[in-house]
Amino acid sequence: MTSILLGLLTALCWGWADVLARFTGRALGAQGSLFGMMLAGTLGLSLWMTLDGQPWPGIPSWWTIGTAVLAAAAMLLFYEALRRGPVSLVSPAASAYPAWAVLISMALGVVPPLGALAAMTLTMIGVLLVARYAIPEPDAAHAPARRHVTFILAMIASVAFSVLLLTGQQAILIDGEMRVLWWGRASAALLMAAVLLFSPRPPALTWRSGGLAGLQGLLDTLGLAFLFAAGRGLDGTMAAVASSSFGVVTVLLARLLYKERLSLGQGFGIAAVFLGVASLAALA
Repeated sequence: MTSILLGLLTALCWGWADVLARFTGRALGAQGSLFGMMLAGTLGLSLWMTLDGQPWPGIPSWWTIGTAVLAAAAMLLFYEALRRGPVSLVSPAASAYPAWAVLISMALGVVPPLGALAAMTLTMIGVLLVARYAIPEPDAAHAPARRHVTFILAMIASVAFSVLLLTGQQAILIDGEMRVLWWGRASAALLMAAVLLFSPRPPALTWRSGGLAGLQGLLDTLGLAFLFAAGRGLDGTMAAVASSSFGVVTVLLARLLYKERLSLGQGFGIAAVFLGVASLAALA
């Protein structure tokens, strides 16, 4: 029961972080939003490691460096999609990455069990329904074209997240979870700082937007702390299944905070995506 509660707390933290990214992405741009989040995440992880008495991360392997760069690219695509379109379209499409991971494994010659294939199919059907029946934002110029670009960005981010799963697993085997996480956030913060430094139009930072971007990073780190606290084995698996509901939290918060509308077909699609993703998490 405790592991499920920790997983749900993870989902709550990640759901809030993603829904805040919609506001900060439009206020600071995708690069500015990601920089604020990753900087706060790096500081949060550093504080956590210090208080927990853990050793500081040493020099990372090339697997960890590659994973960090891929993570930054995937998050940047995700934030750009959130900046352009509604959360109820972007979040379900991006959260389908476990289904893409199954497809990549199949391409590499791994035959998944029948249950994983069924869950993957359900997830992909849900993504198509979300894209087909998504209601565009009323103030969006050229709504159909904008929706298509938003959906494509979210799908590319989803594929990048699935590849990230594979590279991250290898990096963790070599360097350990904490080193991979810390360098992932620190590298992304440095990359985005360089991008912003040479940007011809740097974002107009305010206390509100900067504070919310920092809150994203702290919520993301807190979610990881809850997930790690669940441990490994059966408890860790149950927590991972519960945490996969973060997309539901994101969509519900977008409905409450941003008044995003949902069509019936999109509602069925979102339910299919999250049921498929939860099933894949349970089978992992």
